[in-house]
Amino acid sequence: MKKTWGEKPADQKDVPKVVRLGKRSLLLIAFIIAVLGPVATGKAGRESQESPVRFPDREVARAYAEAAQRNVLAAVNPKVFFGYWSVCADGQGFGYGYTYPSLDGHQMTDALLWLGQVDVVKANWDYVRSFQRADGSLPIAILPNLAGKQAGENDHLAPVAGNGGLYAHWIPGNPLQALADPTYIQNADDIFRMTLDRKWLEAQLPSVNLSADHLASLVTEDGRVKGAGYYIEMPARIESDGVAQCHAVDAFRRVAALNRVIGDEVEARRYEGLAGRVRTFFVTRFWIGEKQQFAEYWHPQRGFISNHGLTDTDWAAIALDVATPQQRAVLWPKLKDEKGFQYGGMPTGISTRPETYEDWEFTHPRRHDLAAMGRVWYIEAQARARMGDAGGLLRGLTRVAEVGRANDFYWRERYQPDGKGGVIAAGPNTYCEYPANMIRIIRRFLLGVEMRLDGSVVLSPTVTGDWWLEGFGQTLRWRGRSLQCTMKADRITGTYEGDEPQTLGVLLPGVTAEAMIEATILLRAAKTKLEQGLIFIVLPATRPGEPCDFEIVRRADK
Repeated sequence: MKKTWGEKPADQKDVPKVVRLGKRSLLLIAFIIAVLGPVATGKAGRESQESPVRFPDREVARAYAEAAQRNVLAAVNPKVFFGYWSVCADGQGFGYGYTYPSLDGHQMTDALLWLGQVDVVKANWDYVRSFQRADGSLPIAILPNLAGKQAGENDHLAPVAGNGGLYAHWIPGNPLQALADPTYIQNADDIFRMTLDRKWLEAQLPSVNLSADHLASLVTEDGRVKGAGYYIEMPARIESDGVAQCHAVDAFRRVAALNRVIGDEVEARRYEGLAGRVRTFFVTRFWIGEKQQFAEYWHPQRGFISNHGLTDTDWAAIALDVATPQQRAVLWPKLKDEKGFQYGGMPTGISTRPETYEDWEFTHPRRHDLAAMGRVWYIEAQARARMGDAGGLLRGLTRVAEVGRANDFYWRERYQPDGKGGVIAAGPNTYCEYPANMIRIIRRFLLGVEMRLDGSVVLSPTVTGDWWLEGFGQTLRWRGRSLQCTMKADRITGTYEGDEPQTLGVLLPGVTAEAMIEATILLRAAKTKLEQGLIFIVLPATRPGEPCDFEIVRRADK
């Protein structure tokens, strides 16, 4: 969202100098040492194994540390209220005290959960929920000092409700209508997966279902999701954005699974039916057979639009497991090495031919969203992880890390093509979208962490062969538990500490049968189970401060 209301965004020269003072620098150095472990300090042994992420690429490892400490954590500001965060690390860009629940709300929620800020995230959830209306609708922005007034730009204005919520966009065509509900559902799902707090879920699920029902009100009888641009406004993508179709399918699937957790099979099946209806429309109607790709969006007068090359709709279709296997098979080779998505080398643009958009596609004169953005990069990374493209995933991370390093480890909101092979950096200098998504991409896709609804934890990395040979690892802390794990081509070693047993699933390359596995816990032989290429082991409960060691080894060929 181009957030031009309220206080003016801080550009690069307005970044507070406090971030470069000694105290902040010392804190940052400490965090970097913690992340880099033995790489930074030269120390080995158990202490080095406690760092959050450990892998061979120092550039990306440092960027993770900077993204966390200098950006995402710096945006948290309890002085506004406990649970508040800005969308900019300087706390000023896009308005002091403003909240953006749609999109930004999920990117930051997810990143902060990986950084252990569960209480902050839950408090923010409560704040956003208090703005939900009786019909389930949620605001795209919360602007307290504009309550009862208008927000927007020049003659393009929209009313702000008396509670400070902006429920309709000031850009003609009202884009982002379908964004708040999936964001809210994603947050509920991620909070529960990280906490397994069933009482919390039971208390929140009526509100989550209400949001899902509001999303359902945007679905036509034949399964098309309305709402214009899903996460972009310029162009407005009136009336049905392909990206919105995919995220609606994902949202309905998630809310169905949450209802099943508490035993409501009727509601679970209802939402699965909605997911199926939207998916069926998408894979049959959005698919452009002669081009072997998906339409970018549907326009009420002009029909399906696919004039701008490959687009983020194609990435979303694979990332969110919406495309059919046959569509995926023909689409993936076209996407995998397509450099047109990289504007000046920066991932990821909304289309491979941004210069081809026409004036009628814009309801506002600026072409602000013809740009590379972190939100598109995330679904590209998700698609690459789903397809096992470790090289492509790592190239994107490396490039974003390089851009951050060149700018004192801050990132801009947009990177717009300049028409000469480069980019024009636009928007606030400390916008948190790229850093938040870097944390998410590293944890979820590169290191392959999945917190499952049954409480099990799965580690299924998408990394290159040289990483497997050299070794990499991470430390997870959640629900009072700690898991440290180092992964190499032939073995996985680690420690677990927690007051209850923990089921762990891991990927070990080349393992195709249980006879190939040897596992030990506290030096004693342990049972394993091989399911869908993952090795599952149950780690025992431990006493505080007495973690158990475990090892899973692929037997040498005889």
